[in-house]
Amino acid sequence: MKILVIGSGGREHSLVWKLKKSPLVKEIYCAPGNGGISEICEIVNISSENLTAILNFCQDKKIDLVVVGPEMPLSLGITDLLEEKKIKVFGPNKKASLLEASKIFAKEFMEKYGIPTADFEVFNKENIDKAKDYALFLLKKDNFCVIKADGLCFGKGSFVIDNKETAFKVIEDLVRKETLGKAGEKIVIERYLSGYEASLIGITDSENLLIFLPSQDHKRLLDNDEGPNTGGMGAYSPLPFFTQDLLEKSRERIFKRLLFGLKEEKIEYCGIIYAGVMISNGEIFVLEFNVRFGDPETQVILPLLKSDLLENILLAKDKKLKGELEFYNKSCLCVVLASKGYPYQYEKGKKIELPKEVDENKNIIFHSGTEKRNNEFYTSGGRVLSVCGIGRDLKEAKDNAYSLIEDIYFEGMYFRRDIGKKGIEYYEKKDKTFSII
Repeated sequence: MKILVIGSGGREHSLVWKLKKSPLVKEIYCAPGNGGISEICEIVNISSENLTAILNFCQDKKIDLVVVGPEMPLSLGITDLLEEKKIKVFGPNKKASLLEASKIFAKEFMEKYGIPTADFEVFNKENIDKAKDYALFLLKKDNFCVIKADGLCFGKGSFVIDNKETAFKVIEDLVRKETLGKAGEKIVIERYLSGYEASLIGITDSENLLIFLPSQDHKRLLDNDEGPNTGGMGAYSPLPFFTQDLLEKSRERIFKRLLFGLKEEKIEYCGIIYAGVMISNGEIFVLEFNVRFGDPETQVILPLLKSDLLENILLAKDKKLKGELEFYNKSCLCVVLASKGYPYQYEKGKKIELPKEVDENKNIIFHSGTEKRNNEFYTSGGRVLSVCGIGRDLKEAKDNAYSLIEDIYFEGMYFRRDIGKKGIEYYEKKDKTFSII
């Protein structure tokens, strides 16, 4: 098969890496790709948002399957455009992509179909005073509230607030000043939930759904979950606290109700569905839906996937998903190396020093924001590399990741030093006989 992967980050590097392992692959391309991806497949200098150019490339190269990584081309309707021209796409259509492209659509969908989520209200310029009143109500009740821009903001549209002044400023900035543009014209204000966060990723053909190993992202820039939100500073899988009981609750209360709701709304959905969840007092609540693989979660779940990813994608396209996905009995932990200044204005063009050889039984390096010039790698993005460690357990995986980082350098390199800490501490406190998914 000839495959085109759309995107340019660590997620897409790991997708290309995994897809290439399938015996079904003949040729694989990535648009626009990055420096690291260029080492394992042919990259195509087309923006992931230039749908017309992507269509022309697919027709010229007779591409058999397009795998879409990021959310923006999905929300723009790349699936609708290509499939209208009889080009097979793995990724939901424009209507289904509203589950991520609109927080309001997603929250109202969850409310309608009984998917557990935090209490919320929706506001815009017409009722900005009511928005402030509701935020104040939640602050008095829980000491916190969450304010979210309705549209796509690439990890920068969600705010956890603990005081009146900040709440009012965020509301004014988003709705009246439009600091995030059209994405913040409407907002969701919701109750703050505390507990353990997890990322649940499934593959679905609209009728059946198979779940990957649960993972945990680390959104905050600094250690101990401090600092601004980012696109993700690291992840690990599996999760010691995600028991069989929680898995069954996820199937019944989230994914089955999701598929039922999609059917009721006459929305076809073939692709990846991501549920960001909070486990609070033994119950599970959906914080958000995404319509694609997470980044950096993909970098830790695909190295653990024993099943052929491409084979399951093709089964999904034929509405023949069945059984369960198989995984290696190991752990994987990813640490993101970021540029100085990220997630705001960050530096580019810094030369990257990498180890000459990496043992994939212990480590994998996925590139995110890199470019290759004269056989050397340079930084080109805020998140530069995803350094993954693989081990028999989470502690060994963490040790392998951080030990490899000692052999990597670029000027201004920053990374969190506590990725996986919560999982290791949780495991050490628990009896070793408890169920791990």
